[in-house]
Formats: sequence, structure tokens, C-alpha cells
Amino acid sequence: MDWARWQMEMDRHMAWMLFWSVIATVVWFWVGYEVLKAAIKNGINASNLGDRRRSVQAAQTPVAPAGFRWVLVKDDRPGTDMRPER
Repeated sequence: MDWARWQMEMDRHMAWMLFWSVIATVVWFWVGYEVLKAAIKNGINASNLGDRRRSVQAAQTPVAPAGFRWVLVKDDRPGTDMRPER
């Protein structure tokens, strides 16, 4: 086998390897795209962000523990001196 024929065989072999590498890369990226798309879709559906028809429940006010009541208290002290009393 002479050098020119061996070089031609190697060129043909490399061309086939390049062809199959390109095909494999395209398939790999397509599968990755489909998997990522499905993961994002499932994540959105699981978080209920995708369902716009769901009824939004009004926020209920918290219930105070037994024997207590919730009140708003105005803080008259200035917030500059926050050191604990001794």
C-alpha cells in the first residue's frame, strides 16, 4: 500500500467520522432541548404559575392564640438608641 492510497483512506475515514459526529451532536442537542423544555414545563405546572384560571383565594387574617388579641401598637420611642436597658 503506497502513501497516497493510505492518505486517501484516512481522509475518507475522517470524513465519515466527521459526518457521524455532526449527526450525533445535532441529536444530542435536540434531546437536551426536549428534556430541558419538559423540565421547565413540569416545574411551571407544579408551581401553579401556568394555570391562570385557578381561583385566587383571599388572604385570611391570622387568628390570635387563645386569650390574646391582635392590636397595632404605635412605637413612641425614637429608634436611635436601641441599646438594652440595664
